[in-house]
Amino acid sequence: MMDGDCPGEGVDWVEAWRCRQQRHRSSRNYDDGRHLWSREENARRYDASSRDEYGPRVTETIAGLPLSPSARVLDIGAGPGTLALPIAPQVREVVAIEPAEGMASVLEEHLARDRIDNVRVVRRRWEDVDPAVDLGPPFDLVIASFSITMEAIDEALLKMDAAAAPGGMVALYWFLDPSFYELASEALWPELHGGPYHSGPKADLLFLALVQLGFLPRAEVLEFDRTYRFASMDEAMQHFAPRFSVDDDRERALLRAYLEARAGPGEEGAVVLRHPSRYARVWWRRRG
Repeated sequence: MMDGDCPGEGVDWVEAWRCRQQRHRSSRNYDDGRHLWSREENARRYDASSRDEYGPRVTETIAGLPLSPSARVLDIGAGPGTLALPIAPQVREVVAIEPAEGMASVLEEHLARDRIDNVRVVRRRWEDVDPAVDLGPPFDLVIASFSITMEAIDEALLKMDAAAAPGGMVALYWFLDPSFYELASEALWPELHGGPYHSGPKADLLFLALVQLGFLPRAEVLEFDRTYRFASMDEAMQHFAPRFSVDDDRERALLRAYLEARAGPGEEGAVVLRHPSRYARVWWRRRG
């Protein structure tokens, strides 16, 4: 084999990311996250369930961040404030980027209820953010936690780096293994929607794209025992049906059978679904 024939040599990792993201979105009946989370009832359900389900991961994430009373933090894809709310008391300011109307509304309700005045919500996609208008001075910390869904990953990453102050940290969190939702979708999609489901790109491609762009990222592999707890199977169906674009009785029956086959018993008839998985923390500091 000639040197030029080494596997992987010459691969455009940025283009590989874009291709996989496009293929993911081409899945029949794919529901874009902005559409899914624009519905306030879905955002409220996510917010309520995430407090218990994501508690350990959120605690671990915050413990690994360089937070200080003088820090400005940019949270890209903030959702209902999963990170922004617990970070706010520890820093000077948080700018939360959240394009989904339902998620942004729930976050703003939390801010008003708890009288938090150092979090500013920007209702835009990261791709549409104008740094000069929407962001203000550079940030000591830029976070994107499970929100890296951009097709033009090179533009998104370069903009994140540019938003950081010299020496500031950019910390990205993304899936390394298929999620419970992805595995279930791959199994159910042909029967539900008449076509295959394509999972999106993972953290390995993210790391390689960063290297291609000239960054010097570090990566840590973290484990997360994803556990869903519901009072009943009906409640589980309410949670999952929108995620699987389930509309009619036939589709509900398919989804319910899948969940029942994988659910374990909980206290007092509760339904528990567990999915151990790994994710990656990929980070770097902006060069001064």
